[in-house]
Amino acid sequence: MIQTFFVYHTRLRLLKTVLIFIFILFLHPASAQTIGFKITNSSGRTTFSFKKINNLIIIPVTLNNALPLNFILDTGVRTTILTDRTISDLVNISYDKVVTISGVGHIRELNAYLAGNISLNMPGIEGHGQSLIVLEEDYLELRSHLGTNVHGIIGYEFFNHFVIKIDYINEVVTVYDPEVFKPGRKFAEVPFTIEQGRPYITVNITQLNDSVLIPKLLIDSGASHGLLLETDTDDNILLPDSNIHTVIGWGLGGELTGNLGRIKKLTFENFEFKDVLTSFTEDYSDKETALITGRNGSIGGDLLSRFTAIFDYNANKLYLRKNIHYNYPFEFNMSGIDLIAEGINSDRFVVVNVVDGSPAHLAGICRGDEFQAVNGKYDYELNLTEINGILRSRAGNKVNLVIKRENQRLKVSFRLKRMI
Repeated sequence: MIQTFFVYHTRLRLLKTVLIFIFILFLHPASAQTIGFKITNSSGRTTFSFKKINNLIIIPVTLNNALPLNFILDTGVRTTILTDRTISDLVNISYDKVVTISGVGHIRELNAYLAGNISLNMPGIEGHGQSLIVLEEDYLELRSHLGTNVHGIIGYEFFNHFVIKIDYINEVVTVYDPEVFKPGRKFAEVPFTIEQGRPYITVNITQLNDSVLIPKLLIDSGASHGLLLETDTDDNILLPDSNIHTVIGWGLGGELTGNLGRIKKLTFENFEFKDVLTSFTEDYSDKETALITGRNGSIGGDLLSRFTAIFDYNANKLYLRKNIHYNYPFEFNMSGIDLIAEGINSDRFVVVNVVDGSPAHLAGICRGDEFQAVNGKYDYELNLTEINGILRSRAGNKVNLVIKRENQRLKVSFRLKRMI
C-alpha cells in the first residue's frame, strides 16, 4: 500500500491466509460440492470485458441470479470470497458455519461464514453449487483503496475449470473449455506448479551486487506490485542500500511496514526485466504457507500486465505474449502520497500515508488532508485511478493541489521526484 496498490496487496494477502484456514476448517461433505462452472454456448469459449484498476482484473459476477457484483480475478486465492455479509443477506443466503479468528497480533477479531450451493454467473458462464466464504463486514475496504465498488474475489475454483486468457491492453477476458483451447504460435510456454490451489514459478534474480537468486514466486494476479520478496525466507535476499522504508500495507492489527528498492534484473524463460521495483518485507502474514511451499515472494500485476497471459491449470502452463507495455519502466508513486477514496461516490480523496522526505512531505502534506482539486480539476471531476496516475506520471512534473485540512483550505504545489 505505500502506493495504493501495495496497500491493497498486503491487506488482501492477510485475509487470503486467514480464509484458507477457514476453508479447511469448514470443509465437510455438505459444502465440498462438485464445482459446476460451464460455458453456456456450444463453441466452448466466451469473451467478456473487465476493468483494470491498479493492474487488478475486476470482472462482473452475478450472485444467485439476482445481484450484479464486481469480483477480483485472483490466482492467489482458492475459495471464492464475498467481502461483506450485508451483500449476501440481500439475497437471503443461509450459512453453514461461522468462526471467529484473531487478526494480526490478536488485536482484532473477524467473523467469517461458509455458504454452500451458491450460484455465480459471468457473461456466457454459469456456476452452480459453489462454496462461498463471506466476511462479516468489509474488513478489506477494497472500495476505499481501489476507488470503485469491489464485492468479492474469485480464484482457483474458476481457473481450475477453464483455460483463461487475460488481455490487459484491451481489458478482455476469454474463457475456453480446455478441449477446444489451442495456444497461438506467438505465445511462450512457461511451466508452473500448483500448490494449495496457487500457481508458482521459479525465476532468476540478479541483485544490485550481482549476486544471483533463484526464488520460488507465487504468480498472483490479485496483487498489483511487480515483485515482492520475503526477506526472512532466504538470507541471500539483500535489501538495496537505496531504499524507502514506509508503510506497505494495513492489516487487521494496524500498519505493516517494509522497504521499497530495486533489483538489477529478473529473468525467466526468454523474458528479461531490468531495474524492477521490489517490495522487501519480513512482516508477512502467511509464514506457514511460505514454509510449506518454499515460497520466497510473488510476482503481481505490474509484471503480468506487460503480457497477454493465458492460464492453463490443467496443463500447468502459463502462455505469455509481450504487449506494448513490456518495456515500460517500473515506477513508484513520485509524490509519496497514499490516498483512499471515501464517500458515497468515492470522490473524497483522503491522505492516509506520506513518505518521509518525499516531495509531498517536504511541501507540508499531512495524513488526513483531503484533496479538493488536482491540477485545476475538482474532486468530483476525478477518480482515484486518475489521481494516482498523475502522482506517478513523470519526474519533474508539477502537481498543484487544493487541500482541506480541518477548517482550512490550502494551496500546495510540488514537483514529482523519482525517489527510488
